[in-house]
Amino acid sequence: MNFVRLRIVLGYLGFLPFAFFTILPMIFGDGLAIWSLKILSIYGGIILSFLAGMTWGWQQDNLKKLDLQIGIFFSLVGFLIIILTENFILYAMILNFIAFPLFYLFEKRRNIFFREENYKKLRLFLTSGVSGCFLFGFLNFF
Repeated sequence: MNFVRLRIVLGYLGFLPFAFFTILPMIFGDGLAIWSLKILSIYGGIILSFLAGMTWGWQQDNLKKLDLQIGIFFSLVGFLIIILTENFILYAMILNFIAFPLFYLFEKRRNIFFREENYKKLRLFLTSGVSGCFLFGFLNFF
């Protein structure tokens, strides 16, 4: 299995928890809704921090100091989301909904993997799906 194909498989597997915790309240009722949304939000914060942390290792000649700072910023946003989730789930959900597309736009502009068409499609589908999960979870619960 080549590297790009492995990224695609792992990307879609990583999306499954987003989908699962979004639809869980519809399957088992509202009793699990807040618990499910908290896990969804924390998982989002972890994934955002992971994605942003990968920017620290980009080996490109045209990288700038600002690119590293933006990567660190998004990692800290992921950490903030995790902290906010317990007492401010509404803000954490909104921050997740906003942060994933913004990080996608940053990564699309700077990551050399976006030269690969399959990876570009993968990231667009995953970012859209993840943002949709946060929007749907937010609208369904609040």
